[in-house]
Amino acid sequence: MEFDDALDAAAPGRVSRDADVMASYSVDWTRRWSGRPRAVVRPESAEQVADVLRACTQHGVAVTVQGGNTGLVGGAVPSDESVVLSTRALRSHGPVSADGFVTVGAGVTLVELELLAAEAGYTAGLSLASGESATVGGAASTNAGGARVLRYGSARQRISGLRAVMPSGDIVDRRTSLVKDNTGYDLTNLLIGSEGTLAVITDVTWKLVRPLTDHLVIAISFPDVRAAVAALPTILQLPQIDAVEWAEGAAVSRVAEQSGTPTPLPAEGFWVFAEMGASLTGAESVLNALMSGGLDSSRIAIAESALERRSLWSFRERITESISAAGVPVKLDVGVPAERFGEFVDSITDAVHSVDADAVPVLFGHFAESNIHVNILPGAGTFADDVAGALEDAVLELVLSHEGTISAEHGIGRAKRRWLVRQRGETQLAAMALLKNAWDPHRILNPGVLLD
Repeated sequence: MEFDDALDAAAPGRVSRDADVMASYSVDWTRRWSGRPRAVVRPESAEQVADVLRACTQHGVAVTVQGGNTGLVGGAVPSDESVVLSTRALRSHGPVSADGFVTVGAGVTLVELELLAAEAGYTAGLSLASGESATVGGAASTNAGGARVLRYGSARQRISGLRAVMPSGDIVDRRTSLVKDNTGYDLTNLLIGSEGTLAVITDVTWKLVRPLTDHLVIAISFPDVRAAVAALPTILQLPQIDAVEWAEGAAVSRVAEQSGTPTPLPAEGFWVFAEMGASLTGAESVLNALMSGGLDSSRIAIAESALERRSLWSFRERITESISAAGVPVKLDVGVPAERFGEFVDSITDAVHSVDADAVPVLFGHFAESNIHVNILPGAGTFADDVAGALEDAVLELVLSHEGTISAEHGIGRAKRRWLVRQRGETQLAAMALLKNAWDPHRILNPGVLLD
């Protein structure tokens, strides 16, 4: 049987070779990466996924696994002539159990998971700006983090089990809500964060948690990053703390200009946003300690009502939107040790301008985890490929010189593959290759992602 016939038989009515349909699966979120697939298949069950992978393995055809296609490192962009296996149609879900677990298909979006959790009085605990498109399977494959890692952890901490299909078509079923299960290798954790290079995740068992009942959002405009770093231990003493985010004042000003909303605090400097599950009374001792340390009260804004909280948070949450409106940026997601954070942030602009004096760095991220989202906009037009590559190199070189990580959240994908050995070393990379060869001996899954 020819491959096209075998693929059609594996997922009847779920295969498309229409150019317009395939185009929507061929370009990534950043618009920097693209490919030319030979077909798109949208299986509706784990069994169909198994049949598709079996057919691709038998005919030696590469497979690109894709969820909501919201990745930022080219990890879900099809290699030429590969089959895009979209998990968006894997949308089944079971009931929420009495102890707060739910099993959902990989194609369920994070917003849909949160709604499902809320109906049962829970929260999923994973908040991403792309949540309306990002899928549960994608979050598992990349070990997604987001704004609430401080309280709820990344996807790895929220997932108790999963089901996945190996390239051979064999199904690994580890869907479980057991808190204790000490039976051999932890295949669930191996697959989380593997970026679709070992198996295709089809279902995830998610650990839900009870949400906070009170909410208070505090924004602080520090004079500079060093003052904010010095104050972080005090900020982390806020009761029932849920999130601590940051943004340079220039990034906040960009949101204010785009939205036509004036900033409630002095825009210059270094902003910190903190959310807590307590009343203003509970925060008073911490705020007093900050002011006793020299922080002027005019640099603190407090939001108690739901409307006020949304308005204040918007100056952090809409930064990505404001960047995208300005052009196509070079996007990097990095992290450094807490003690190197201030020095690193102060050094980024010089590193960028050493490559392109007109480039505009826009900086924000997750403060409690020393996570920096570096977005670099061109002064005019768009970056040529060689300039974009040189900018990435300059920033990642700076990251490694500060003993940091080249990817705090977004993964390696295609964009950072050549840097992985610089951080992990040859021995660890060889160990990863052994795992890849054991699970995917024909190397059909996501070729070019994570490993050569």
